[in-house]
Amino acid sequence: MRKSGLLLLGLLAIASCVRNDTTPLVPSTPATNLFENADWIRLEIPTGREAYAIAGDIDQTLLVTTWTKAYYSSDRGKTWQVSKDFQGPIPGLYVRNDTTFALHARRYNREGSLLGAWDALYYSPDYGKSWEWYSKTYKNYLDEVKPIATIRSTNGIVYTIKQNSTPTAPGSNVATVNPSVIIRQEANTQNTIRFPFQHNLMNLYLDGKNRLYVAASGGTYQPETNSFFCCTDAMPAVVYVSKRPLP
Repeated sequence: MRKSGLLLLGLLAIASCVRNDTTPLVPSTPATNLFENADWIRLEIPTGREAYAIAGDIDQTLLVTTWTKAYYSSDRGKTWQVSKDFQGPIPGLYVRNDTTFALHARRYNREGSLLGAWDALYYSPDYGKSWEWYSKTYKNYLDEVKPIATIRSTNGIVYTIKQNSTPTAPGSNVATVNPSVIIRQEANTQNTIRFPFQHNLMNLYLDGKNRLYVAASGGTYQPETNSFFCCTDAMPAVVYVSKRPLP
């Protein structure tokens, strides 16, 4: 009996050291209660560092790519599951029918201006919960380019991130990053939308209900320099969702 008891204790000790990779990542504070705001919901992905691309819907399954990984949430961002480690950023997610393609590269025109994300490496048939090699199933090259930091609604309203920076010295090519703003353009009218948060913004997305999603870096704002402390692996990736369509 003594040997059996020792064996049981040993097995329990080993089991306690085994990490359960299916355990959901839970923000330290419930995502929808991080702050009170009449216009925006804030979601955090612990240790995500920066949010890059978004697909899906907060009311069903929301997919977000971060510094290296893809996460999805089916409970309005209260918990997050890792579905893929891409070993690097995925700047774009392109959705065709029910299939999501992970675009890993950035494409530029001859003048050096960014056109968007392109070149699918993986695809997901279930809104980001699982992934397969693109070439395993698809033989034709996917030449779609997904714009980065700009999005157009079905009725023609365009939202664009305007990133700001300040040179460290006159004529210097080195600059500090300042908070971004979001520009809303409708016909010949252009204005800055009310987004009262200090972040380096990465990307925009509109869901089927025309709610605007904002992907942001988790860097800490430094008001004395109007810049950011960024980024450590302990910082969250941050996503904002407008509570109403087309803010």
